[in-house]
Amino acid sequence: MVKTRAVRTSAAAKWAKRVERLERSGLSIRTFAEREGLKAGSLSCWKSKLALGRGQQVGAAPVTPFNFVELTTKADPTAAAVGSFEVVLTSGRTVRVPGGFDAAELSRLVCVLEEGRQ
Repeated sequence: MVKTRAVRTSAAAKWAKRVERLERSGLSIRTFAEREGLKAGSLSCWKSKLALGRGQQVGAAPVTPFNFVELTTKADPTAAAVGSFEVVLTSGRTVRVPGGFDAAELSRLVCVLEEGRQ
């Protein structure tokens, strides 16, 4: 088991040097791999593995923290009362209606509620 770990560490170190040379070269993975006699897929795979080992995300832009600002509004206590009213049905149910209501919708609601009491 110790030999396996040493081989893995050795391989990782070798690929880390290759990836470092790739990054310094400014070449694409494919071009660099051809020049060095490597398989482009292996180089790409090791580049990803090594980046993840360093806590980086391959191909992703750096994350910039966001600043959030809480927005609040001050409710006008008179605004809710203006135009609002209550309808008391014959069943005793109360319907609170806000200002700017749709009369057709209110009519349908009252019909449904009154039919439900029969």
